[in-house]
Amino acid sequence: MVDQRSGLVVIEMSMSLDGYVAGPEDNSAHRLGKRGGERVFDWYTTGTENYPKGSFFKAEGPNRRVVDEMFARFGAFVSGRRTYNLAGGWNGRHPCNGVPVFILTHVPDPDPPKGESAMVFVTDGIESAVKQALAAAGGKDVCLLGASPGQQALEAGLVDELFIHVAPLLLGAGVRLFDKLGERAIELEALETLGAPKASHLRYRVLRGSSSSSQND
Repeated sequence: MVDQRSGLVVIEMSMSLDGYVAGPEDNSAHRLGKRGGERVFDWYTTGTENYPKGSFFKAEGPNRRVVDEMFARFGAFVSGRRTYNLAGGWNGRHPCNGVPVFILTHVPDPDPPKGESAMVFVTDGIESAVKQALAAAGGKDVCLLGASPGQQALEAGLVDELFIHVAPLLLGAGVRLFDKLGERAIELEALETLGAPKASHLRYRVLRGSSSSSQND
């Protein structure tokens, strides 16, 4: 367990109603898989309003409030190596404030893209990655990127909160967010539900008591 945490560890992810964060056959040509997996992010990419803190975001109405919170609360991210690869290392700058990203991997990238975000490769597991990210976040929260880091952190009992954006979409296959969680149920406490165009935003507190350890990638 990680002790004396100044911020929260949060899984904040967009997914389809049937639980997929990407469609099948995700690769460099289809970074969110086939079957239109990119539509899980329609709630913040398909609006008409430009977002002053990042041109990638075009959230409107209640969705804009959610994006504002994301920019305000997160001081570091933890990513799986596959997410890092598919995103091209975000060209050295994560879209959310250019904060540092800690990448779980067995083999560090020998030539990561250079930019505003520090890209830190962590080879000794999820607990180390979370601990380093919390130290770098400067009192802000840490966001877990990708299904694998979220699954590992949940199994290890490291997650404080889930903030899930559920798109009105059934993908039917692909990468599931809540998979490989160990042998024990994980209890949640509902904190907030926000209905908005193209997504329902659901926030839960994770009640402690889950199992441990998994793989890096």
